[in-house]
Amino acid sequence: MIQPYDLLTQEYIEVISELIKRNRVARVKDIAGARQVSSANVSIALTQLAKKELVSHEQYGHVSLTAQGRRLARDLNRRHQAIKQFLTRILGIEPELAEADACKIEHVMSPASLTALSAFLEFESHCPRKPQRHAVLFASCSRYNQHGSGCNVCRDEEGQN
Repeated sequence: MIQPYDLLTQEYIEVISELIKRNRVARVKDIAGARQVSSANVSIALTQLAKKELVSHEQYGHVSLTAQGRRLARDLNRRHQAIKQFLTRILGIEPELAEADACKIEHVMSPASLTALSAFLEFESHCPRKPQRHAVLFASCSRYNQHGSGCNVCRDEEGQN
């Protein structure tokens, strides 16, 4: 679903969606502040988003997302959360860094990769047969994780080399 929309479109939809969640409305000046651009730039972008049928906006009025815009916002949020969850829960990345990286990755990840990532996260959360300690083992392994302290197997193998 993401592929037809360029990065700028996606970023504007995210900002508008977040402003609506936070303030109940999105205004040009708030979008400009969030994007750190001029109100004139936002007006140009809104014209393009309206042509794509993602927003509706009357001059000097509030900006709202169309049904298609809301779908895109939900999809972007779902992507962001899945990536962030993988980075923090599975790889042990600090939440702040995971948040920043998820913001970048969400825009370029293919639908197939997102589907696989989401399936893995579901498996990891719910499968009764999954290795219960894989995340703990990864977190402690100094061979593959720079924050790990080393496990006995790795230490024994390193001692033999």
